[in-house]
Amino acid sequence: FSATGNRAIAPTLWPGGLGRSETCGIDLQVRDDWRYIPETLDDMCEWAAVGCDDVDDPTFERDRRYLLYHPSVVPTEYLGVDCRVTVVLQGFLGAFQLSTLGNWKGREKDAARAVQYLVLESGGCTEAFQAQTRALENLKRFICMKVGSSANDREYGGDSIYLERLVFTKVRAVSDRASFIELDDRTDPRRNARKIAHRWGINHVVQTGARRANGENTSIALEALRVGDFVEVSVSADITAVRRGGRGGGGGGTVVRFGMHEVVRLWTAEEAQVWVVGMRMCANAHRDCIHRRVGLVPTARRRDAQRKKSWLRCHQGSA
Repeated sequence: FSATGNRAIAPTLWPGGLGRSETCGIDLQVRDDWRYIPETLDDMCEWAAVGCDDVDDPTFERDRRYLLYHPSVVPTEYLGVDCRVTVVLQGFLGAFQLSTLGNWKGREKDAARAVQYLVLESGGCTEAFQAQTRALENLKRFICMKVGSSANDREYGGDSIYLERLVFTKVRAVSDRASFIELDDRTDPRRNARKIAHRWGINHVVQTGARRANGENTSIALEALRVGDFVEVSVSADITAVRRGGRGGGGGGTVVRFGMHEVVRLWTAEEAQVWVVGMRMCANAHRDCIHRRVGLVPTARRRDAQRKKSWLRCHQGSA
């Protein structure tokens, strides 16, 4: 999880218990350094490192790198092991495409650019959401400092977070084909992906689930997710260096993506809406209480009261 300056995890910042922090499985106050995303680039250098694929294949047009925990912060039992940084985000589900083939239209020439994507939205809960966007922006800045400027100029801020993950992986002579998933008529209904499986493979599936009352997750069908659901998404940084060969290629660039591993529904859209409406009613009631204490009336109500007084004066005068 991302955390605030006082190391309170982001789920605790969602109002009214919306983030279900009691079911997240870790302390609400971050104690281990490796769980806390630093807020400065200098501190980030002691917390993270950038690793790459073990195999260097010059015929492959991409070099993939990953954000890893720095050896100085990983728990003792993981020393000597490359541990990828995984960040857990929460928000309201916006537009998404998480099917196995993502937004791929079936043409091989588009396989390299096909993605699965998901948009998280704040729903007006800015404090919790901005803690997450700051963490992602800090991670991206660190990565870009290590590998060079990013060809993806997307900045993480505002009221939405765009996440995406490449669908296909190029099949190389040294590829571990056992890591590729086996497609069938359900995941590849037109058999287009199977036709190019000797050149492009898929090595992941975005898992989807729902949080039960006891805090455990149960798997659900992708189709059960709806826009407006309040979800928890685990992501990691995928750093892709693209080499553009050929005449006028002019080198390449680096793209930093935060790709999804798992999407867990915490509340359905209907349940989340009840929370939001309830929170707004409580906020309005609290505001009105404060106004009454200091002798103020909200502007709209003050206008209504003034109109009523004018109407009464007019009718009393005519009487």
